[in-house]
Amino acid sequence: MTILHVPEQHRKPSDEGGLFLRALAWVLLRVVPKASPDYDRHFKEVAYWLVEVDAEGKAEREIGFNTQHEPVFFAPTNRNCGLWTDSDRIFSREQFESRDDFPFDSTWNNLYAQTLQGTRSL
Repeated sequence: MTILHVPEQHRKPSDEGGLFLRALAWVLLRVVPKASPDYDRHFKEVAYWLVEVDAEGKAEREIGFNTQHEPVFFAPTNRNCGLWTDSDRIFSREQFESRDDFPFDSTWNNLYAQTLQGTRSL
């Protein structure tokens, strides 16, 4: 597995397109169940992601960090599918900075354990 540093673009699909597309996105966002319900509250806090990808570049796990380098949320969990892990995006190792030096596995597992214990809301 490889860990990639992915900068956040702070862009939602509803921010693009004409009036019709924005209206359609607004309706769909309220009707279709969300795959990651906790992401909406914290999405604007994310400055960058560390994404664990497999050999083909498919996202396996992700952690979103704020500007203070604190984890804001992570996925997938039993409640949140994730942004990158729930997409069909294939990451190129040449396009993003590798962060294999970051203790991703222990950080992700610690966040998950805190969630299971109820000491973390995400």
